[in-house]
Amino acid sequence: MAPAASEFEVFRPRQVRIIGIVGSIALFVGFAVLSLALFVVDWRPWHLIDMVWMNLLGILFGGALLRVADIQARPDETGLTVRNIVRTRHIPWSQILGVTFSSVGDDPWPVLDLADGTTCAVMAIQHADGPRAREEVARLRMLVTRWTNFEEDQP
Repeated sequence: MAPAASEFEVFRPRQVRIIGIVGSIALFVGFAVLSLALFVVDWRPWHLIDMVWMNLLGILFGGALLRVADIQARPDETGLTVRNIVRTRHIPWSQILGVTFSSVGDDPWPVLDLADGTTCAVMAIQHADGPRAREEVARLRMLVTRWTNFEEDQP
């Protein structure tokens, strides 16, 4: 049976994504305007190289916020590819034992319990998204149940 297209829809947070994109633009524009203003008013300690460095910092900080805005979890037939802020990791379905997520707000995002005894946070589903987060966790649990094939060792 072929999977439904919506079954493999990418998990992405809403609020964090919006804040990351808007914040990135605001940081970049703010650093550029400030560096130009300090150059235009001819502030003595401010030189052209300072303006360049300040704009590079705006690009760096804006890029970091864009990375936050791009967190996601991408399911497919082979497993779940989790892209968090720093690390991207592909986890085969057979390695996922379960999904932990507190409905009362104790956890900011769900955590995958893995067969090797470790865990992996799925930052793409944010508790801040409210009811949508609970729906997405339910969909993730459904995917884990459907696609996990546990094979017991035979003696």
